[in-house]
Amino acid sequence: MKEITADEVYQVLKENFPQKNDFNKTGYDEELEELLHFGINTKEKFQELIRKHKAKVLEIDSEDLDEFHIKSYSAELGDDYVKDRIENKYWFAYQGLLRITLELEFDEIYRQYSEKRDN
Repeated sequence: MKEITADEVYQVLKENFPQKNDFNKTGYDEELEELLHFGINTKEKFQELIRKHKAKVLEIDSEDLDEFHIKSYSAELGDDYVKDRIENKYWFAYQGLLRITLELEFDEIYRQYSEKRDN
């Protein structure tokens, strides 16, 4: 089987998640690197992973934020931005939905990986 490409990562996300979550344009190279690190190396494996966790990921994306995060995001991103997301029940771009999926699948191993990545 052919190894997954960054374009295919985007294609699978676009096919499986709402268009409203497609608001942070990127080349998906970093996300591809993460998938490959965790052995998700074909489009088919990625599709299977997304389908496995899709319902839970969308549930997490639509959860209400607590007052602390509402104030924090409003200060950082603006009131209109936060108001739109509260009214339309979404928070994460495709990249975030992908990373939630990886966290659901790989749990603590992914959390440790992402801590190293972000530091």
